[in-house]
Amino acid sequence: LFCVFCIPAETVTCFYSKECVLPCQSSYHDVIHWHNGPWIAHSFYNGADQLAHQNASYKGRTALFTDQISTGNISLILRGVRIEDSGKYKCYSSISSHSNEAFVNVNVKAPIQSVDIKFTDKTITCSTNKIYPKQTISWNIDGSPKEEIFEDSQRLFSLKSSLPIQPDQKNLSYICYFRSGDGQVTYRASLMQDKTEINSGETATIRCPDSQGETGHFNLILTFDDSSEVLSYNGQTSLPINKKWKDADVKLTPEGKITLHNLDSAKHAGIYTCERKTAQSRQIMRTSVHINSDVNIIAIIVGIVCVAVLVIITAVICIKYKVCKGELMTNLIY
Repeated sequence: LFCVFCIPAETVTCFYSKECVLPCQSSYHDVIHWHNGPWIAHSFYNGADQLAHQNASYKGRTALFTDQISTGNISLILRGVRIEDSGKYKCYSSISSHSNEAFVNVNVKAPIQSVDIKFTDKTITCSTNKIYPKQTISWNIDGSPKEEIFEDSQRLFSLKSSLPIQPDQKNLSYICYFRSGDGQVTYRASLMQDKTEINSGETATIRCPDSQGETGHFNLILTFDDSSEVLSYNGQTSLPINKKWKDADVKLTPEGKITLHNLDSAKHAGIYTCERKTAQSRQIMRTSVHINSDVNIIAIIVGIVCVAVLVIITAVICIKYKVCKGELMTNLIY
């Protein structure tokens, strides 16, 4: 047997836990072997899969396009991709007098799915879980962050960076960057705090993060006190989904701000979190909304208190200096 032609290696990126196809074409398909280094990933001959010598790590995870073998497609289907599936695969095929070899370099990645960024007592933390390969975290604010790295049994990494801050620095805009081995930013997360004060019944305007130059699809969601969803945007604005916001007439403006009307201090004062998320970023704006009670009610209460105080003072003076008659005292009291 001899190699009639050998094709340069092709590179394929497979994603952790997903299905991946390793491409290979050949006119010789009586015998097919897929190898990853010394291990047999899949074999096919005598018109059927032959898995007696298959490496145990591939058991139940490989297949060929059996209905397409006769047309030359001998690509390998690899399911439930693992980190250790990385490597240089050899696709060997032959007939009685000829053989063919092709190579596929497989890189496995577990990209960032989400990032958590939040304030604690004296720090701001940025973290993510189950990624591969390992990345680094940097900040837009100078400091000495504490880094934590954990590798689990599946060789996936969890990263956490904690940056010390002072109480008067909480109103700054904090941005953490995740960078790959070549220094490229793969994900960006930001957190900023704001506050506003209105009177009961007035309109509150909640600022949301801007695009920061990003284009394409994004999701926008507004929550109240980290639990109640107020509004979400995903191509079109949805109505408030909680009865609590039925009368608030929640709207998303063309400028990317959210307005809430007729707010009541008892129900609507608190922390509003507007989050903008894309495939490569998560931006959070937290706004503390303080709602003053109705000014008219306050004026009435103040007036009543003033009259009561005046009556009491007058009564005390009359009693002390004995200048008031019983009838006058009765009139003042009632």
